[in-house]
Amino acid sequence: MFNIKNIIFIGFFLFNFNLIFADDEEAINKDVKEAVEKNLAILEGELDPREWGIRSGCINKNRIRSIRFIDDQHAILKTLGRKKVLLTMKKECRGIKRNGYVMQVRGHQLCARFDRLEVMDIGVTCAIESLEPYVEPVVD
Repeated sequence: MFNIKNIIFIGFFLFNFNLIFADDEEAINKDVKEAVEKNLAILEGELDPREWGIRSGCINKNRIRSIRFIDDQHAILKTLGRKKVLLTMKKECRGIKRNGYVMQVRGHQLCARFDRLEVMDIGVTCAIESLEPYVEPVVD
C-alpha cells in the first residue's frame, strides 16, 4: 500500500541533511548507518495505515491540521493525534510549493487517485497518487 523506500529517502534527506557538512567522514558514515538501521527497524514493523486515519487511500478532511509541500511532488500532512501522512502527487506539479493550492475534493475525504489540487495563479490541476503513513527518522 505504501512505498517504504520513498518514506526512508524523504525522511532521511530532510532530517539528516546536516550530516553532509560534518568534518569527520567516519563519524558521518557511522551516524548515517545508525540512523538508517533505526529507521528501518521502525518501518519494518507493521505500519497500519488505519492508525494514521488512512482508509482505502482516503483521509477525512477533518483529521488534517496542515499540509506543507516539501517539493512540487511531495507534501507532509499533519493530522490529529500528531501523526503525519506523506502525500505524493502523480507527477511533479510545478509551482505548487511556491504558489499554493486549492483542493478539489468530492465529499468530506481527501482521496488518492480521485482528488486533485489546483496550483494557485497558474490554474494547473494535479492528481494525488498516494497517501501513506509517514514516520520521521529517529536522530540521536
